[in-house]
Amino acid sequence: MKTLSYILLCLAALCSGRLSAAQINDLYLADVPAVATTSEWQQEAFRQVLSKVTGQPDIDKQPQIAEELRRAAGYIKQFEAVRSADGNRMRVLLDASKVNKLLQQHNIAVWGALRPDILLWLVQQQGSQRQFVRQSEHPLKLALQQTFSQSALPLMLPLYDIDDLLNLSETDVWAGFWQPINQASARYNADVVVVATVEQMQLDGLTTHRLSWQRQDDNRVLRDELTADSEERLMQAFAGKLAQQLAGRYATVLSQTQSQFVLQVNGLSDFAAIVQVQKLLQQLVGVSDVTINAFEPGVARYLLSGAIDSTGLLNALRFNPQLRLQAASEQLQLDMSAQPVLATLEFIKP
Repeated sequence: MKTLSYILLCLAALCSGRLSAAQINDLYLADVPAVATTSEWQQEAFRQVLSKVTGQPDIDKQPQIAEELRRAAGYIKQFEAVRSADGNRMRVLLDASKVNKLLQQHNIAVWGALRPDILLWLVQQQGSQRQFVRQSEHPLKLALQQTFSQSALPLMLPLYDIDDLLNLSETDVWAGFWQPINQASARYNADVVVVATVEQMQLDGLTTHRLSWQRQDDNRVLRDELTADSEERLMQAFAGKLAQQLAGRYATVLSQTQSQFVLQVNGLSDFAAIVQVQKLLQQLVGVSDVTINAFEPGVARYLLSGAIDSTGLLNALRFNPQLRLQAASEQLQLDMSAQPVLATLEFIKP
C-alpha cells in the first residue's frame, strides 16, 4: 500500500500530559416537572438542553433563541413521565442534530459530550474556623453535586484521606497557595483544579452566602466571587459561571461549510480497534462522516468530514481519553500529492 506523507500540526498545549475527560451521556436529555402545561415543560426542556450544550446558563435570553422557544415541540424526539421523590416529572430527549443546526445557524458555539474532569477543593469558613466540606450529606456538597450535574460539568471530589490532609490544609485552599494545591491534586489526574471557600455573612439583617474561588489557566490564576441568598442558589450560580468560562475555551462554533481532515492513529492492534476508533471519531461534535482512508498493521488513517475547522477538531480531541495526541518526533519527508495529515494520535485501549 502506498504510504501517505503528512504534515503534523499538533499544538504543543494539546499534547502535554495524559488527560482524564468524562463522557456526558445525557447531554440532550432534560428532566422537568410534569405539573406544568405541555408547552411549558417542552420549553423548559429546551432551555435545559440548550444551556448544557452551549455552557451558557442564560442562552434563552438571546433574542433569536427566545423566539425559537415557542417552537420547542419541533426539537423533541421522545419523552416519558416518571415518578420521583420530587413528584411527577418528564424526561425529555431532544434531537441533537436539530439543536446543533439551530446553534450553527446563529453562530453559537457547541460544547461536545467529552468534557474536562473538574477537581474541586471546597472549604467552609465559619468565623475564624475553616473546614473542608467532607461529609456526604453536607448541604453544600449535595447542592454542588446537583448543580454540576445540571450544568453537565464532570465533578471530581477529593477523598480527603490521610494523604490529602498531609499535603493540603484548609488555609492553603483559602489563601490559594498553588504549590501544595497542585501537589495534592496530582493523584487525581484532573483536567481542571478549582479551589473555593464558602462563608455565611449578615448584611443589612439578611443572611448572605459568599463563594470565593480560583483556578489556574495557562499559568495564570483566575479569581472570581459570587453571592446568593441560599446555598442552593450560590452553587447554581457557581456551576453556571464555571460552565460559561470553560465553554468559552473548549466549545466550537460549527462552520456553515464542510471541511475535510485526515487523522493518523497509531497503536491499533486489530481490525476491531480500527472500527472502534472510527466510532469514537464519529462522536465528535461537528463531525458528520468518518471513513477509513488507509491502514496497515498498527496504523490507520481516517478521513473526517464536517462543519468544523482544524482548531475546533483538535480541541474536541483533547478530551478523548482513548485518543492521545502526539507531537512530531522527527522531520518527515513530504509527498505534496497526498492529502496532509492534520494530527497523529495514539489509541489507548480502555
